[in-house]
Amino acid sequence: MADIVGIGSAYTDYFFETNNDFLKSINLNPEDDFLFSEKKITREEILKHLKPTTKSPGGIAPNTLSALYTLKTKSAYLGVIGKDEDGDYWIKNINLEKTKILRAGKTPMCPCILTRVGKQRTFLSEENKHERDFFSSLDYNFINKAKIVHITPLVVDVEKGINKTLDFLESVKGPMISFNPSGFYIQRAKTKIKPIIKKSDIIFLNEHELKKLTGKPPRAGSNYLLKFGPKIVVCTLSKKGALITTNKKQFLTGRHKVNNIVDTTGAGDTFAAGFL
Repeated sequence: MADIVGIGSAYTDYFFETNNDFLKSINLNPEDDFLFSEKKITREEILKHLKPTTKSPGGIAPNTLSALYTLKTKSAYLGVIGKDEDGDYWIKNINLEKTKILRAGKTPMCPCILTRVGKQRTFLSEENKHERDFFSSLDYNFINKAKIVHITPLVVDVEKGINKTLDFLESVKGPMISFNPSGFYIQRAKTKIKPIIKKSDIIFLNEHELKKLTGKPPRAGSNYLLKFGPKIVVCTLSKKGALITTNKKQFLTGRHKVNNIVDTTGAGDTFAAGFL
């Protein structure tokens, strides 16, 4: 049994350090989040010019679930990892319940391109065409014994991924639903994710995502989202902390001063783990 289970695309993250001139040379801006196919870029083009500094298992849901596992919370990822070397690396190095992971296809590479000494991140993502295969072998008895089901984007054919997620949620009975749409869903399908928002108890966003989704600043945007169904809206505000909004109250969390920020990749995913 797992207390929290989650779905979403998984990657092996490769980290690169560069400057904005390189981003411009491949038609990207700081903080962009695109698929390789959308920009007609290949992994070979990235590796030709940049050398990775490190790599790690990645993906929004896996990041959150792994942090939960580290916090001694029983967590399980429901998803697909490729049958390849990067998939073997992912399986070996991720910290979570592994019995629900399907091996199929090729593990996508996600270059995390760091600029401004890690303060800005730009993402490109490959796709595993098999990433939705896990839906055909789900154990709803296992899932419905969880306390929370955490939903994150599936990147291959976004509309089909959203529809599959909605079908999945129809069979989830009992657990709370938390949803992190990320900039990826908001940029491509902000109207189509409304049914997921309506089914969610908790929604996680950062300030930029909330603005894109609602057109409003944090306090007003958070209150606006409550009208669609969530009981809790969590908006992270970087060094300001996080804004928590419910029907009864709205408040800022405390914050910790960090003197040496190396890289903020995964900070929001980890915050979600702590909150959950």
